[in-house]
Amino acid sequence: MFRVLSFLVLVSAVALHGQIQSITTTASYAVGLSKRLEVHSASAVGGGVEVTIGLSGRYSIGLQAGYASYSIDQTDQLNKWNWNFWNDRYYPKIQSDMRADPNLSAQIGSVQTMDEIPVMLAVHYHAPAGGGVEIVPGAGAGFSFFSRKLYADETWTKQFPHAQYTLTYNLRNFAPQKKGNALVLAVGCDATYRIGSDVNIIAGAHYRRYMSGTSGFEEFPLASGCIINLGLNFLY
Repeated sequence: MFRVLSFLVLVSAVALHGQIQSITTTASYAVGLSKRLEVHSASAVGGGVEVTIGLSGRYSIGLQAGYASYSIDQTDQLNKWNWNFWNDRYYPKIQSDMRADPNLSAQIGSVQTMDEIPVMLAVHYHAPAGGGVEIVPGAGAGFSFFSRKLYADETWTKQFPHAQYTLTYNLRNFAPQKKGNALVLAVGCDATYRIGSDVNIIAGAHYRRYMSGTSGFEEFPLASGCIINLGLNFLY
């Protein structure tokens, strides 16, 4: 928690003493590169906002905040969740009910998602390339706040042989969420193209490395990821 407070104090100090250079809004696509916890795929769509403050020369510092909605596929994820209600009570009851009634059957699937909110400070270098194009490499650090969600997708079928009728119904059983944060280190490069007197198109790719934050990192499914951004950069 001390690191989070220190980070927010630093952001406030920069914002108060700097001059806003631009505001950028982007849409993004993210994919997990190195995964943890036996996760074998993770991808997301999202977006973000960055407020950039000019420093001396061609350097600037940016405050970034974003959102990503991940779809996650994890091996045996219902059991890996360590959901006591499911493992100890509900799933044994499903098996018992089907053994007791041969006309009753169930198909059990699961869906896992994660909401991620990264907040970072980044330092940029602005290199004009001519023709209205500017190349902007940068590096940053911050925190990623996450919330993982899981639900069991149950499809039940009950046959009534004498009535020649089959009843099918579906339900979702939601597990407790897993929340926490991770420390993020990022490097990447953007390119901007001037399309007006005070607006650029911006596109870029960034690599993120995730490490232990202040709490909950043991439940974070990624070790690294790649984010591709496309958006608009408004100059001030």
